[in-house]
Amino acid sequence: MNNKRDKNLTTKSKLCLLIVWLSSPMLAMAEPAAEAMADPVSGVPEGVDISGWVCEYCVFEQGLSGDIELGLGSVSDSSFKFGEYNGLYDQGAFLIANANVRYRDEDASYYNLRVRDLGLNTRKVEVDGGQQGSYRIFLNYDEIAHYISDSAKTPYLGNGSDSLTLPAGWVDSSSTSGMTELNASLRGVDLYNQRKRLTVGADVILSNRWQTAFDVRHEERDGQKRSGGAFLFKSAQLVEPIDYTTDELDFSASYNTQKWQSTLAYYGSFFSNENASLNWQNAFTPNVAGADAGQRALAPDNQFHQFLFTSAYKLTHSTRLSGDIALGRMLQNEDLLGATINPNFAVALPTNSANARIDTLTANLKLDSAVTDKLQLSAALRYDDRDNKTPSNVYDWVTTDSFAAAPRSNLPYSFTNQSIKLGADYRFNRANRLSGGYDYEKVSRTNQEVDDTKEDTLWAKYNLRPAEKMDVTLKAAHGVRDASGYNPVVDTVPAQNTLLIKYNMADRIRDTGGIQVNYNPGERISFGLGAELSRDDYSDSTLGLTESRDTTYNADIAMVLTEVTTGHAFAARQLIKSQQAGSQTFTTPDWTANNDDTIDTLGIGVKHQMIVDKLDIGADFVKTRSSGKVNVITGVLPSAFPDNDTDLDSLKLYADYKIEDNMLLHAAYWYERYRSTDWALDNVDPDTISNVISFGETAPNYNVNVIMVSMSYLF
Repeated sequence: MNNKRDKNLTTKSKLCLLIVWLSSPMLAMAEPAAEAMADPVSGVPEGVDISGWVCEYCVFEQGLSGDIELGLGSVSDSSFKFGEYNGLYDQGAFLIANANVRYRDEDASYYNLRVRDLGLNTRKVEVDGGQQGSYRIFLNYDEIAHYISDSAKTPYLGNGSDSLTLPAGWVDSSSTSGMTELNASLRGVDLYNQRKRLTVGADVILSNRWQTAFDVRHEERDGQKRSGGAFLFKSAQLVEPIDYTTDELDFSASYNTQKWQSTLAYYGSFFSNENASLNWQNAFTPNVAGADAGQRALAPDNQFHQFLFTSAYKLTHSTRLSGDIALGRMLQNEDLLGATINPNFAVALPTNSANARIDTLTANLKLDSAVTDKLQLSAALRYDDRDNKTPSNVYDWVTTDSFAAAPRSNLPYSFTNQSIKLGADYRFNRANRLSGGYDYEKVSRTNQEVDDTKEDTLWAKYNLRPAEKMDVTLKAAHGVRDASGYNPVVDTVPAQNTLLIKYNMADRIRDTGGIQVNYNPGERISFGLGAELSRDDYSDSTLGLTESRDTTYNADIAMVLTEVTTGHAFAARQLIKSQQAGSQTFTTPDWTANNDDTIDTLGIGVKHQMIVDKLDIGADFVKTRSSGKVNVITGVLPSAFPDNDTDLDSLKLYADYKIEDNMLLHAAYWYERYRSTDWALDNVDPDTISNVISFGETAPNYNVNVIMVSMSYLF
């Protein structure tokens, strides 16, 4: 054997050579008692000639490889709604830049570079490298954009800062109709937020049992969002600045054996807001002297620390016990703002800081056991405690910088959630399988209307195969939640109607069910049909949510039309209905509201290999329609709100042409049409409501065309 060549064999190569040797006819010819010495490098016995051996499945990538895509795209029109999450919000050209580069060495060292959407503000860059089985170091950078509205208008100056002022010459009034400079002072303002996040970390295998990992993340979030400010019964929509910084730290150490795996970890989060408050001028004629400006607190700096221990132990070959426990603490001790900035009120604070503190404890315990080859059992316990230790103080109260009200107290809210889940899974044969279980949950609360709620749920799922090429899944669940009694919190100001029950703490009966049928009559076609229903009954609630339903139907088909053409289609309908009861007189119900939402989705796509191994073309079309109806019944006659409708058509065409084996040309066209109506926005100008200066936004509508041409180089 060539010793120099053998020394360069990687661990994977040695393994493959050994597999080939074990499967060789020579093995059958070997005498059982033979004690041939194995080569210390390759692991192959001496005297065995491996020069002609070829392993078809042992192709190990070495050196530099990957692909790089560069190109240009163009967006026909600007639209925040179209570019809400994809970054294509602005009209004009954009760069297409993607890459996936890999390097592998024979000593198991490696490096990766992944680049996505480099030309957009949704870009992502990931770099990692190390040595397999030893360590990994990584650095990631990504941006996440959310474009909310590009149709808002406001008379205020200083948007994006913590101080909003009115333009010179502003004429105040008791109503928007008397603000003679309002329309002339309006200026457009964009509502959006942009996240930029950098992550650095490493994973290190210290030994065959010990492993450690850490990562540090720094995130900056900038932008502007909707907010509002009021003076008694007069208000204005305001632009609130977003200038947040969040730093996170993760560290863990793991110990693993064949039967036992454990991890000890720490997580820390540190949030900082550059703006402590938002101040704005009163655009209305003040009802009270000195109420010519307002102030509201913004999100305070805070931090969270958590220690986590997880462990799992294999009791037997078929039984596994696992669990975790996490101890956390939330802290916030920013200086409190004064109760008012109106100089006519002298109000002292009982403390300079809320000294907010919340301790959390979460614990999980789970047991899984394969009792037999056909029967599997599981049991899970969960304990989640949120102990709010923020001191309760009595604060002198000034309502909207306009008048002194009765003192109020902050009520530290705590809860404890305990749950038990029992499950069983029995496989009758390859075609029939039955699963079922029982879930129990108890939630205990402080400073809330309900002290305790308990919920019991029974569920079942059955998989069967009534025909050779048909699979059917049936599922159902029945849950009952009981509340200990509904008693409005005495310290809540203003007082709550004793008949109004919050839906998340009310008695409830929940029934869910569903069926899914998949049929594959041949290799060229497959069908799917399904339906799901969920119904919540709050019949014991006098005021509030009394009933809700959610029904979904779906169908899909996939086809191989020819040897070079495939297609697919799908359709879905979702119906969401709810009913609530209310009272105008603060007593028994005197009106009801029925909410009906319908969402329809239809899609179809085709892919065709126009020139075999050379040119692929394809098309995808999706149409979605939704309608929201609100019907309020007061007395005898119903009064319906205008419908809220949306209509979306999205067409994508694409083609991939192979110029050379390592060079591809891509072309794509994307057309999207969106129409919507929203009665809360449409025809509501900044001065439409007499006591509210609104943004005057309009429901989004757009027609956008996107063209993209790029080239990929593979190496």
